[in-house]
Amino acid sequence: PMDAIHLSLAGTTAFDSKRLPAPDPTFQKRIETLFPSRHESYALAIMDISEGQPLRYAAYQSERSYQPGSVGKIAVAAGLFTELARLYPNSIEKRHELLKNRVVVADRWIHSDHHDVPVFDPKSNSYEARDLQDGDRFTLYEWIDHAMSASANAAAAVVWKEVMLMRAFGANYPPSREDELAYFKNIPKTELAKVSLSVVNDPLRAIGIAEADWQLGSFFTATGKSIVPGSRSYANPKALMQYLVAMEQGKLVDEWSSLEIKRLMYMTAKRIRYASSPALSRSAVYFKSGSLYKCVPEAGFTCKQYHGNVENYMNSVAIVEHENGRRYLITLMSNVLRKNSAVDHQTLATEIDRLLTSE
Repeated sequence: PMDAIHLSLAGTTAFDSKRLPAPDPTFQKRIETLFPSRHESYALAIMDISEGQPLRYAAYQSERSYQPGSVGKIAVAAGLFTELARLYPNSIEKRHELLKNRVVVADRWIHSDHHDVPVFDPKSNSYEARDLQDGDRFTLYEWIDHAMSASANAAAAVVWKEVMLMRAFGANYPPSREDELAYFKNIPKTELAKVSLSVVNDPLRAIGIAEADWQLGSFFTATGKSIVPGSRSYANPKALMQYLVAMEQGKLVDEWSSLEIKRLMYMTAKRIRYASSPALSRSAVYFKSGSLYKCVPEAGFTCKQYHGNVENYMNSVAIVEHENGRRYLITLMSNVLRKNSAVDHQTLATEIDRLLTSE
């Protein structure tokens, strides 16, 4: 239940997202035993924050950068809550009301996507999972939930667009339909690109994440990219860990925003990849996964989903909370070509959990 979700590092002062703790030597050695037989691309950061135990940190190639894929959507969430705080610095109630009451109609920004989202009609009590469609109406809360829990590229594009409008129109947000269209038509594309980068990356810089470590560069839909020019997206496990630490300390924007984002990361839909480990089935898992693959013709090779032979990124950020007080943060990235790494990530999750719980 919602009242069981809280920030595990609130009040912690020994370290923060701007200065992560040094690796614990014993913990570091134990984590490194997991990798000699695995692909050389694996990179991770892990922090054990179990109740009643000394905090421990370990990392493995944690500054190695990859394309973050849909993990980058957590930066969009940070951008949304940053702009809400800018609009209403002294009123959480007004931020909450805007999330609940601002209805955005799906249009060109959603083109195109392959992720289903849950659509529920409270009048008929009917439910279906389907692609987003032009004319769909959702609140900002629903749009950011679709971006996080369903990982809908279309929803992430809509939220990112709305965050840009918050920055541009300020106290006059939300703009009329006519003013919104005029903004994206009349503002030079170079300026749109600057605003786009600013609204999703400034929140990362505010918590100490360097530009060299994480940048979200371009929209998640083709139409978004055509309207707002983008640049390269990249991240590393250290930067993703900094995000989780800031959130758990209540410093991702502020304590209310941090808790809301953590709630949005709680996966009530089917768990996949790292979070699908049977070892985690009875635990709370706050999770975002992302993947990106690319193929070129190759003799004897057939390109298929998550099996890229040029790029095959698979990434996860997760917070695991066991009922017995065992808690840890994990950020994992890999680029294993020609192979769906989902099962490997699941297996690694089981091994990491066993390593921690066996102590």
